Amino acid sequence: MYSPNRALLALVVAAVGMLAWCGCGNQAPAHPNLVIILVDTLRADHLHYHGHHRETSPRIDDLAARSTAFMNHQSTSSRTGPSTASIFTGLFPRSHGVLNPLTKFDAKGMLTDDQTTLAEILTDGGYECFGYTANINVSARFGFSQGYVDYQLIKSSKAVELRDHALKVLSKPRAKPLFLYLHYMEPHSHYAAPKEYRSLYVDPNYEGRINGRHEQLNQIVEGTLQLSEADTEHLSCLYDQEIRYTDDEVGLILDALVENGLAENTIVVFIADHGEEFLDHGSALHGYTLYQEQLHVPLVIHDPRRSDPRRIEAITRHVDVLPTLLELLDINGGDEVQGESLVSLMDGRDDQRGEVPVLAEASLKAVKTVRQRSLMLGDWKLIEHLIPAALPELYNLRRDPGEQHDLMTDEPHEAQRLRVRLADLLESMPEAKGAVTKLTEEEIRKLRSLGYVK
Repeated sequence: MYSPNRALLALVVAAVGMLAWCGCGNQAPAHPNLVIILVDTLRADHLHYHGHHRETSPRIDDLAARSTAFMNHQSTSSRTGPSTASIFTGLFPRSHGVLNPLTKFDAKGMLTDDQTTLAEILTDGGYECFGYTANINVSARFGFSQGYVDYQLIKSSKAVELRDHALKVLSKPRAKPLFLYLHYMEPHSHYAAPKEYRSLYVDPNYEGRINGRHEQLNQIVEGTLQLSEADTEHLSCLYDQEIRYTDDEVGLILDALVENGLAENTIVVFIADHGEEFLDHGSALHGYTLYQEQLHVPLVIHDPRRSDPRRIEAITRHVDVLPTLLELLDINGGDEVQGESLVSLMDGRDDQRGEVPVLAEASLKAVKTVRQRSLMLGDWKLIEHLIPAALPELYNLRRDPGEQHDLMTDEPHEAQRLRVRLADLLESMPEAKGAVTKLTEEEIRKLRSLGYVK
């Protein structure tokens, strides 16, 4: 959110920082740098450090092993726009307003100037902010560029182009602390890793026709294409190839931090927006449901000032990321966020957070039209189906992490408890007016290339 007063404050902070820099030699900025690496469509349980049987993520595993790894991190949506907006505003989708209208697919919800983003807060705190995304859903057109010196939607959607932008930023000496946001498109469908990765994991004797392209995946969602067990396994392998490729690209960014002398003064965040389904509940892709394969995503925070790596089992949420980073960076702001800082967990305190509510929403018109919301409280999770209307579902995630046994009838007390809590949360939570922008033909074409339009 831009305002002249905030811009003037940023100039004053920058000027003071430059004077301090000039008078103190070639020392590092007072605040640590921040690099956020967001990998699109990455479910946590396909990373090796999360227990996946394939070694899909050696560089990410290494980062997690020397960092704080949050093992039960939850997204706020199974769509990129709402979930990413929650990361960068600290607000649930209901309050930041980035939800698509369920009309003809020619308009899109956007992040308005009413919302304050992490980049704006950091700019006010003297940071220089750069963002590069391969996903049109979080482009400047839809309000995600607020607070950045340079924010670009890369043309090719390929990791190599994203890397080129990142390396240029990381190689440039600068007096002010740096915030760099990188949004990788892989492993989003199509599942088509570079040639040198295509022999990984797959059964060389597979003779089916599954190729990981949008056309087939949409047919699975529609119910017109049935998969055998071998087909499903092959599809999962294609996805894992993309993860392995992305892992190498993430490793190159981590190497560049070392090579440019930034690693010891840079906090690195590794996160995903949402996950992906592989017939866990009879379908594919993302955005159409709120099951755990869509919402359980990785979060790793590496702070070089902290010597003790940790694995945190407590439930954490996208809305907790912004207040956590502001505390780590010692930057004021984010007074209206709906999340809580995780620094006490990182310090080994407050390991039992209790039942922090995890509210998630899905709103999508593409192959299907859906609107859902879910509430997770401790071991329990409620899913409400608004469009199309259907009976709610209740799961105990400790006993049934795959959400295969609906307990709505068997556990009426828990069902009622969560329904009341959800209603209370919705009533108490500010609801953003939101904004909708008309899509151009080129934007519709781009979204069609990502499988969002038939």
